[in-house]
Amino acid sequence: MKRALIAAALLTGCPTGGEPEPTPDPEWGPVSVPLGEQPPNDLAELRLLRWDPATGAATFNDRVVPFEVNTPLFSDHASKVRAVWVPEGEAMTFAPNDAFGFPVGSLLLKNFLLPADLRAPEEDVRLIETRLLIKQEDGWEQWPYVWEEDGSSASLDLGGEVFGASFVDEGGETVEFTYLVPQRNQCTECHELADGAGEEERYVTPIGPKARHLNRDHDFGAGPVNQLEHLASIGMLSGLPDLAQVDAAWDANTVGDPTQLDDAALAEAARDYLDINCAHCHNPAGVNGVSSQLFLNHDNDDPFTLGVCKTPGSAGEGTGGFTYDIVPGNPEESILVYRMATQELGAMMPLLGRSLAHEAGVELVSEWVRRMEPAGCD
Repeated sequence: MKRALIAAALLTGCPTGGEPEPTPDPEWGPVSVPLGEQPPNDLAELRLLRWDPATGAATFNDRVVPFEVNTPLFSDHASKVRAVWVPEGEAMTFAPNDAFGFPVGSLLLKNFLLPADLRAPEEDVRLIETRLLIKQEDGWEQWPYVWEEDGSSASLDLGGEVFGASFVDEGGETVEFTYLVPQRNQCTECHELADGAGEEERYVTPIGPKARHLNRDHDFGAGPVNQLEHLASIGMLSGLPDLAQVDAAWDANTVGDPTQLDDAALAEAARDYLDINCAHCHNPAGVNGVSSQLFLNHDNDDPFTLGVCKTPGSAGEGTGGFTYDIVPGNPEESILVYRMATQELGAMMPLLGRSLAHEAGVELVSEWVRRMEPAGCD
């Protein structure tokens, strides 16, 4: 919960415990999003944000609107600061289940920040990378930027980076691990879907800006308001129905000890965790979903394609010696849980984005599997 609170402060451009930053200096100039060409080497030329290493906070330019998601993707304990920008006079189009429709020229931004100590995540925070998705005439393009260690600037890095990193965990132990900034072409491994016209017909799509992920309150500087209603009120989202008609993913900050959740709440929390951490690939149109026929999207109600008593279709050496994706009542012999928990290259899932295991996520999904009615899979 503490990390969630500091993330909210970072999202609004507020130093911890302080007031919102004033409106950016007009001399900063408007956001500049290139169309039909590679973006500049220096992120600052896009005029999206300014980063203050002293306070560990970002100030966003006009119409660069920060947002949170209910259940975030785990990335080796890095915090995320997400924001969206659409051209003046344009708006996103509401969709009930899929990612919103975006006009050409739109931009999605995600900052990755790593605190030195998880017990004090608001202190000594390093901004590592900024990933951009830019909507061109022919679809989305992905562009990774890597920040200097002192936070002074960020440069376009198409080849990615791999470097050693560390933090102090909540138990006071130093954790050393390998941090990966993906190559530009690796971004498609999570953001690419088939369009239904055949396996070779694929397109890049955003993951986070879906109604159920954004349906939550956020403080934009004047007190908490619903994010969807805020975006609609400032003209950046069209077609928003009554919020009573909009589903909301489980708020990960409220999970706590999964053993204390009732069965319905546990299932919802676990399924939404799998949805955001796994289903960008494991869905009927996803890269790994097509090959494995394992569909972890939150709305899949077929037990077999969810993995129950299902032998894997493409796990290779990543089974851990087990036979079924999910063995009801037995997480210890379920490949799904094993691949979430292992840190072995080639076996751990997701394939990109982590080198550490997310213990809280493993515990949540394990408890969900444990409470399933035991059934013999043979």
